[in-house]
Amino acid sequence: MKLLAKLTDPVALQVLIDALAERGIDFRVEDAGMRALLPLPGIFDARVMVAEADEAAAQRILDDLEIVDG
Repeated sequence: MKLLAKLTDPVALQVLIDALAERGIDFRVEDAGMRALLPLPGIFDARVMVAEADEAAAQRILDDLEIVDG
């Protein structure tokens, strides 16, 4: 899996997750719960990982959503 985005904003994370799932993109989210335990920017940002085969499509979705975060 390849890193698509690192996000600190939980709303932006949910919007991205919903968009990826709706389009059938293979993804996983790492460290999403850690931010609640230790809210330090840049250390425990949620990382959205996508399958290599879906990387280009996932990047287009991210670009279309214009999500800018960590």
